[in-house]
Amino acid sequence: MTEHDAQSRNGAPAMPHAEEALLKRIDAYVREHELLRPGERVLVGLSGGVDSVVLTHALQRLGFVPVAAHVNYGLRGAASDADEAFAREWCAAQTPPIDVHVARRDAKARAAAEGESVQEAARRLRYAFFAETARRLGVERVAVGHHRDDQAETLLLHLFRGSGVEGLAGMAPRRAMHDDASIALVRPLLGVRRSDLEAYARAAGLAWRTDASNERLAYDRNAIRRAILPEIEARFEGATDRIAQAADLVRAYVAHTLRPELEARFAACTEEALAGGRLQLEPLRAQPRVWRGRLILEALRRWLPEAPYHAGLAGEVEALLDAQVGRRVEAKGGSVWRERDHLRVLPEGAAPAPVAPRPVPCEGAVELPGGTLRAERFEGRPDALDPGTPYAVFADAEAVCGALTVRTWREGDRIQPLGMRRTKKVSDLLTDARVPAHRRAGVLVVCDARRIVWVVGVRLAHPVRVRPETRRCVRLAYTPREGFSETP
Repeated sequence: MTEHDAQSRNGAPAMPHAEEALLKRIDAYVREHELLRPGERVLVGLSGGVDSVVLTHALQRLGFVPVAAHVNYGLRGAASDADEAFAREWCAAQTPPIDVHVARRDAKARAAAEGESVQEAARRLRYAFFAETARRLGVERVAVGHHRDDQAETLLLHLFRGSGVEGLAGMAPRRAMHDDASIALVRPLLGVRRSDLEAYARAAGLAWRTDASNERLAYDRNAIRRAILPEIEARFEGATDRIAQAADLVRAYVAHTLRPELEARFAACTEEALAGGRLQLEPLRAQPRVWRGRLILEALRRWLPEAPYHAGLAGEVEALLDAQVGRRVEAKGGSVWRERDHLRVLPEGAAPAPVAPRPVPCEGAVELPGGTLRAERFEGRPDALDPGTPYAVFADAEAVCGALTVRTWREGDRIQPLGMRRTKKVSDLLTDARVPAHRRAGVLVVCDARRIVWVVGVRLAHPVRVRPETRRCVRLAYTPREGFSETP
């Protein structure tokens, strides 16, 4: 970025009444959309560009208490450090001085680690820092400097990328922060053109920084801003404002028509789970195709918020409707599994992790990632063989050969299920028992020195059953942790 002295920029004189006129417009917009409460403390994203400088200055003039947040990504070396220095010095020079919180984040490292563009990585790091700082300071609003031109650019960008109706609604004046729904992200300048912001800055004598990378047409938004929109404006004067107005109209339509219908259809096709949720197959199949894709995207947005939000992924998930049970689609942040009568949207880390063999004490418990396994030996037979839960069984202690261990099952494991003469693959047993595909990998087996004694929650082995002549028993009981006891 390079620094501008607003009073002498291009030799242009300050426009009369530009400050007061813009302040009134911003104040009216804030009131109309209920973005801020009078005198409220608000965290402002301060990059040092003209939009964020004007936003911070205007909010202070309007009686709010801005607190600045600046992120240095180190993408442009000395220029990035100069931006940071400008933000600190500018805030210190205001009356009264404005508190500023600065973070240094490595956008390139995140982009490489997450497979994102550098711009997307920077955006995610920026908003995460805003949410983190707002929580720490007890601030409920984060304000950013998006303006009317940004809104027009956003609509065109979404249009060119094939967005649906909601993408054409552009940016909302207010929405919840993705990292924390208790914090609102507000855009007080969304009704103001960029040219008006620059006029205000000149009238108020404000300096700002200009990022040279904003001139590079290699970036899609820059191409729209620097090349496409000017050509449109040259042909259709005032088109930028009318495009932004179209976004406003679409957003109102979405809020009052599409969203209520979406909520009703979503409720009819889905159900929440302890982690993630389920899309019921038959209700989903009964939806018109345009709604099926949109409902899938809504499920991903709610239950896998890190997954890419686009029609390509929705199409992959929709293909699971006709796939075999056990098929899945992997996405960032989780997966979607084809079950017998639903699609299971499962966040990463919600499925039980594999467990290596662990000894089971003769009298005591072993703690496992998904719960606790307990063994209890006693003389004689129990009064009733049915313990009343699939997570507990009685076995003949003398038929158990050697010490017990517990682990997750493996491909090729076999058991002689209770009541059967021959062995059976554990995988087939789980299929017959209708254990959901997404939970099968975490199913535990208790083994002695010779065989699988118990497929936990599914079936006891026939050789260790309690018989009339049994003299000593062992009771095996598994208590799943909260979140792992979910019924199919």
